[in-house]
Amino acid sequence: MKKFIIVSALACLGVSAFAADGATLYKKCAVCHGVKADKVYLGKVPALNTLTKEQRLQYMKEYAAGTRNAYGQGAIMKLNLRGLTEQDFIAIDEYIESLK
Repeated sequence: MKKFIIVSALACLGVSAFAADGATLYKKCAVCHGVKADKVYLGKVPALNTLTKEQRLQYMKEYAAGTRNAYGQGAIMKLNLRGLTEQDFIAIDEYIESLK
């Protein structure tokens, strides 16, 4: 029983150790969207901090799937989001929300 508790505790630590870090993940986004998610990219893409959490999350999913091409940014966004998971998107979204 003691071994089971120790193994379970270590498993929980492992999960949290690999949890997505929104601030770290957002650094790549900040190049175009600004450190505070307040930059209007190319004078037409809305600042991310003006969108709702739901909109940002949905847009990230759509860009990653290649089904969104707002402002002609579909290809670059798909490339930038490649390899990220839905948990990563949620972490990025929560980080942006924390900047408000």
